[in-house]
Amino acid sequence: MVYPVDFVLPAGLSTFQTHFYRISNVPSQFAAQLDAVGRTEADITTITPKFASLSTVFQDEDLDFIRQVFIRVFDPSDPDNINREVFYLDPVPPNTRTIIRPFPGLADVKQIAALPVFGIEIGISLWEISPRTLDMRMTMELSANID
Repeated sequence: MVYPVDFVLPAGLSTFQTHFYRISNVPSQFAAQLDAVGRTEADITTITPKFASLSTVFQDEDLDFIRQVFIRVFDPSDPDNINREVFYLDPVPPNTRTIIRPFPGLADVKQIAALPVFGIEIGISLWEISPRTLDMRMTMELSANID
């Protein structure tokens, strides 16, 4: 299940804080994927992070000013309960060019990914002040696992 999310990283962001981007109504592909492969929700034991990338949209901007990236998922009906980190990279390697690929975590997010819609929160910390406003795209892939 692949989930692309676009957001704007404004110019001039501070290096002294973590900047959060919340997208609260991401349509889940869980039910459609189950129908496509002829499985039921009971067949799926876990849903785990598989792959993620963070890049600019239309621009080939170096992202070497970014120090840390983490991605979490949450239930939009309980937005204050964000405790499911799915991807993380700290520090971002200094030779990073136009794509950041955070490592997948070990969290089972079936409870959230099986909802009709769920939320994604992206946290970004910087080495340097962001040089200009960038249209960003975060793409994450979750893997449904069976026994």
